[in-house]
Amino acid sequence: MPRTVMTAEPGAQASLFVVAPDSADATVSGVRVAAVDPAANDAALAGDGYGWLAAALPAPSPPTCPACHRPTVLPASAPVLWTCPHCHPVEAR
Repeated sequence: MPRTVMTAEPGAQASLFVVAPDSADATVSGVRVAAVDPAANDAALAGDGYGWLAAALPAPSPPTCPACHRPTVLPASAPVLWTCPHCHPVEAR
């Protein structure tokens, strides 16, 4: 398979964009930027994590404990870890 080698013209500057010589006279379109404090938009852009999603979904049904087959609970100390209050009473608080 033949190899193709790409070379630049002598004295040519390789670039991604070419600036037109009359770009200063070009008509600019768009919306002007208003000088406002962006802090008001920070909360809207950051959001509240996934709190909105948790509020929209129904409460999760607890899985059963593999040892005693009773429903597990979400403890206040770690509300993302399902724990069996019968098998692990200390962790379930």
